[in-house]
Amino acid sequence: MRRNLLFSILIFLLVLLVYANSFEASFHHDDVHVIVRNSHVKDLTNVPRFFLQPQMGSGVYTETSGYRPLLMATFAMNFYLGGLNVFGYHLVNFGIHVCCAILVYFILLHLFRFAGIPSEGNPLRDPLIALFGALIFALHPVQTESVTYITGRSSLLTAAFFLAAFYAYVQYGLTRSLRYLVLSLIGYAAALLVKEIAVTLLFLLMLIDYLFPRGRTLQTRIRSVLPYVLLSAIYLGVRLYFFGTLNYAGEPVRPFYAHLLTQARAWVHCLGTLLLPLSLNIDYDFPVSYSILDSGVILSIILLAGLAGTILWLSRFNRLIGFWALWFVVNLAPTNSLIILEDLVSDRWLYLSSVGYAVLLAYAGNWIFQNFVEGKNRAAKIAFFFLCALVVEMYGFSTVLRNFTWNNDRSLWEDTVAKSPQKARPYCALGAVLALEGKFQEARQSLERAIELAPRGGQAYINLGYVYSLEGKTAEAIAAYEKAIPLNPKLLPEIYNNLGLIYFQQEQMEKAEVLLRKAVEIRPHFAPPYCNLGSLYEKKGDLDRAIQYYEKTVQLAPDYHSAHEALSLLYGQKGWKEKSLEAHQKFRESFRPLAYDKTVKKNSRTR
Repeated sequence: MRRNLLFSILIFLLVLLVYANSFEASFHHDDVHVIVRNSHVKDLTNVPRFFLQPQMGSGVYTETSGYRPLLMATFAMNFYLGGLNVFGYHLVNFGIHVCCAILVYFILLHLFRFAGIPSEGNPLRDPLIALFGALIFALHPVQTESVTYITGRSSLLTAAFFLAAFYAYVQYGLTRSLRYLVLSLIGYAAALLVKEIAVTLLFLLMLIDYLFPRGRTLQTRIRSVLPYVLLSAIYLGVRLYFFGTLNYAGEPVRPFYAHLLTQARAWVHCLGTLLLPLSLNIDYDFPVSYSILDSGVILSIILLAGLAGTILWLSRFNRLIGFWALWFVVNLAPTNSLIILEDLVSDRWLYLSSVGYAVLLAYAGNWIFQNFVEGKNRAAKIAFFFLCALVVEMYGFSTVLRNFTWNNDRSLWEDTVAKSPQKARPYCALGAVLALEGKFQEARQSLERAIELAPRGGQAYINLGYVYSLEGKTAEAIAAYEKAIPLNPKLLPEIYNNLGLIYFQQEQMEKAEVLLRKAVEIRPHFAPPYCNLGSLYEKKGDLDRAIQYYEKTVQLAPDYHSAHEALSLLYGQKGWKEKSLEAHQKFRESFRPLAYDKTVKKNSRTR
């Protein structure tokens, strides 16, 4: 117990060391619509509603294919405790990652006993293998997209409950104590309430019971997994109830045949990323393969077949090798084969499956030690442990460097553009960042490049219109927004809001009102058009309606400081002194420039 505690503390300290430079990294990408602009997470009383209304997972999009109430509950708790201070969000992510790493250590430690593999007279063998595997998993730089990227918490939290459920099941197999089975089922249910990928646990439990029966009859093993089958069926029913389908993305973004061919290359990419993480990227430019005669597809199939044959042969001597190889395959297959998603590869998809890679690398280290080092002199053993430490150190150092890239939007998207120069999305995101920094010419160049690469993207035109409006080029801004209208219906609320703002500034009140009302009708929980309508009615002298829309704004977005300021002034004009003071206090508490929104600028008010 003392050794396990010491090793757990060591894991904690090393993870803290490599992630210490990530705690001030800004919100990125999906963080904006999931957290920053999501009014639902800014009210703790909404937590029960997350279980009944999956669309509350975003403050921008009403369409969703994911059911993740527990994840959203953690974001709501974060906001309740610290608002939009990024430190608290990163601290929670860090804590979950540490828990996952420690769970990996204890799973490895006890799985040897579960599999009936003796320690061969060396009591330190199993703990050192478990420590090495846990540290490879914890410090590998591929985990930064799950740990440092705040909404990557979905992978972290799923893995934490998944690993806890698996560990409890192992303990149940060792002790036959029903309390471990109950704890395992609770962990499995919680994992499903974070992310659907957790359903793979059912297959891994069946697999481990098949590989290591431990003297149990087939009926006993079937009874052990039946509760998990029942939970999976309940989850399936929940998904069908909320979404009416098991599909995740509506219309397929590519033919299934081409998807499978491409995924052969994607699997090799994932393995290469784990072995040598030299070019990590938030937005890989991964081309689709349409023919099996593609040289990349052929080489990938040969390599994967050879690797599978090697694992199968090694599993004859140690079934745990086969189990952990299948752990990697089973946990990666849903995102990297079975389900057609917009992205073909993503680092955060590797979080749970990378446990298998880390364990196999630890087993390889143990094999090298047993066959080439154990009988040698003290110097050889010191050199071996130094090399193991060097592997861990190099992964950890790469994580530190990658965290610097995640520090802010500018560094992240410049890195992505450099690594994916033929993909539109990074240029689009970088253009928006440059615009907010006032570098309008560079922003326009980046956005024009995005349009050149993806003429029917839509978002680049919206960002370009925003740049033109900041430059005071009204005609160009209107033209850019109007080009975006037919390209992507999901973007219409932003387009109508931005166009309405321009017409408001030109004092074309009727046009502005029509467009802003359209934005509200399409996306009723989108706060900016409500604030703009409030300003419009205030300018018309209709103070009651202005107050109504400002109040709706702060109801949807409690941190919307410009609406609080407006309410303070209007309440004062109505003679409502107490309400005016209360609104002014909320204005002071919530003041934070909303650089991601476009609302009316008036008098001393900011956007």
